[in-house]
Amino acid sequence: MISLDQILLLERKVESAVEKISQLQSENDALRTKCTELTNALADKSERLSSIEQDQSKIENGILKALDRLNSIENSVLRAGSAASAAKSPQSPKAPQSAPVRAAEPKKAEDDGQFDIF
Repeated sequence: MISLDQILLLERKVESAVEKISQLQSENDALRTKCTELTNALADKSERLSSIEQDQSKIENGILKALDRLNSIENSVLRAGSAASAAKSPQSPKAPQSAPVRAAEPKKAEDDGQFDIF
């Protein structure tokens, strides 16, 4: 037959199991809440990341367009410079200009046909 001690032991074990189940249910609820919070945070971070990536893409495209514009400006300046230097230099090469050379003036002869040396 079942004794009173066995029934009391069984009752304590059942109470312990009920407490453990209650504790596990509380822990499960807390973990579910934490999981929901983390899922929401992940969704928020994913949206922010997507927004940042789009902004970064726009920034990169803007920088590339600016660099292209700078390259085209540089190329047009270089073309204009080479065209200007080609226009300045004549078709045939020219000797460098220097001071004009004066021919020596002939010495004036006196009325008597002699040169005045003094």
